[in-house]
Amino acid sequence: MSAGRTDQPGHDVAWWDARHRDRGAHDDVDPSVRAACLLQQPGTAVDLACGTGRHARWLARRGWDVVGVDSSPGGLAVAASAARDQGVEQRCRWVVADARTWRPEAPVALVVVAFVALPLLVERAAQWLAPGGRVVVVGHALANAVRGAGGPSDERLLHDVTALRDRAREAGLRVRLAAEVERPVVWDDDERRVQVDAVLVADRRP
Repeated sequence: MSAGRTDQPGHDVAWWDARHRDRGAHDDVDPSVRAACLLQQPGTAVDLACGTGRHARWLARRGWDVVGVDSSPGGLAVAASAARDQGVEQRCRWVVADARTWRPEAPVALVVVAFVALPLLVERAAQWLAPGGRVVVVGHALANAVRGAGGPSDERLLHDVTALRDRAREAGLRVRLAAEVERPVVWDDDERRVQVDAVLVADRRP
């Protein structure tokens, strides 16, 4: 999922545009995102660096009003088309912007940041939350480079669970979960492997 300018570690916007156009939309909601959001009362949400909007559309189908933010116009075009097909276009707003500098116009109940590493993402998300709001961060853990399959090798694109937890607490959030979670994946050769995700779930106090 694309974050912004070409000095960001990882691929640039043009690469993501081409990838999103080639792959199209999919609705494979990350299980850690699902578990963290499933029992939350619908309200306003942000899906930051949303790619083709899989989590934004899932939230919209559950009654949330969602802003999906990404620097890839191609990805958001795919997201918007899929939202129309699924009948949730009225609950989704797609914003082409640099995820490292964008901010919502008003406090929100939920911020989802999935599989992208952004500077100060926890601290920024904490400032956006309404009282009782929740931030959910899921991404490849540092441990994935050692005992997991796939994912980036650049440590700047990996998450340290301890650092996520400490930063959330320093930002005044109540940490509900900070853990490494092993997730089974099936490779192109049909071999089952494991990826190691870092998961943070933290709430702003009411």
